[in-house]
Amino acid sequence: MVKLEIVERIVKERIEWIDCWKGLAIITVVVGHIVNPISKYIYWFHMPLFFFISGYLYKEKTDYYTFFKRKIFHLLVPYFSFLFLFTLLQYLPLIIDSWQQKKLLPIDQIIIYTLMIIWKQLYGGANLVLWFGVFWFVTCLFLTQQVYNPIYIKFGSNNWLMIKIILGCYCLAMINYYFLKNVIFPWNINVVAMALPFYWLGHMAAKSLLINSRTLILVIIIFLSAFLLDNGSLLYFNFNMKNTTYGVLFFNVIIALSGIIITQQLAILLHNKSYIGNALRELGSASMLIMYLHQPIQITIKNYPIFASPGIRVIGALLISYIIYKLIINYSIMRKLFLGDFSTYGAVETIKNSKV
Repeated sequence: MVKLEIVERIVKERIEWIDCWKGLAIITVVVGHIVNPISKYIYWFHMPLFFFISGYLYKEKTDYYTFFKRKIFHLLVPYFSFLFLFTLLQYLPLIIDSWQQKKLLPIDQIIIYTLMIIWKQLYGGANLVLWFGVFWFVTCLFLTQQVYNPIYIKFGSNNWLMIKIILGCYCLAMINYYFLKNVIFPWNINVVAMALPFYWLGHMAAKSLLINSRTLILVIIIFLSAFLLDNGSLLYFNFNMKNTTYGVLFFNVIIALSGIIITQQLAILLHNKSYIGNALRELGSASMLIMYLHQPIQITIKNYPIFASPGIRVIGALLISYIIYKLIINYSIMRKLFLGDFSTYGAVETIKNSKV
């Protein structure tokens, strides 16, 4: 009984600090999209961080079909729901305005224009900008999970072979960067090659990574050194996964890992701090919804001078997204459409409090 209580406490603490970690991660995404002076440096690690966390939480599934179906519900149902909703919100006012002013295009042009919009939205990836700017991550994550699961199940017991496979993926990503940078792939499927190394590193970290004070000091020095070198124009580090801009060979992974480890240790440190820890955990639980909503919110409120400052837009995007999340979780159909949650609310809470 005592052992069971100890295990339950350890599991609960792990879930809490991981939720804090996800909270920090989504804050870096929002800040990176709004606060220009530091966005470049946040881009060095903020999307690798999400792939790393996803890998950290990965559990191998031998039933490929069930795994595939579950991820469709969890990732792609919200993806298409928000894609449809945002497309409607953006283009419907234009149609209504044209109708009211009697400036409608000929029917053949309307059909062509509509088909072009549908094709662009379904093609996804780097084609999607502004309100849709983060949608590439969801499809890329879905594809990364579907590729990684069978690879790990088949070859995961052979560490050296896995390292070779991951290095091969990294080399493909860099080839893409050097020679095919301007080619836009559907759903950013090409970015899977760069996402897989971070996903694998996260998975391996969950098994064995122990960070001591020396390691933490080292990664802080690495990140600060990269910042000073880049800021002083001695070296140029640029990393943007969406646009397949991967920067300096090998340094891109080292710098990203430094940022990832720093945020991880910060999450572990803060999760026991009552107010900060609770706030980060709440943001972490709503991270995917914030991912979808923060861009439309901050772009919209930017048009009003009183809300135009970056700080207000960051707080507004986080707070409004979180409020919408709290509303959505109370309605079954909304949870299904926008959270990919096809279980009951009570079951969700049970799973959340017991998930490892």
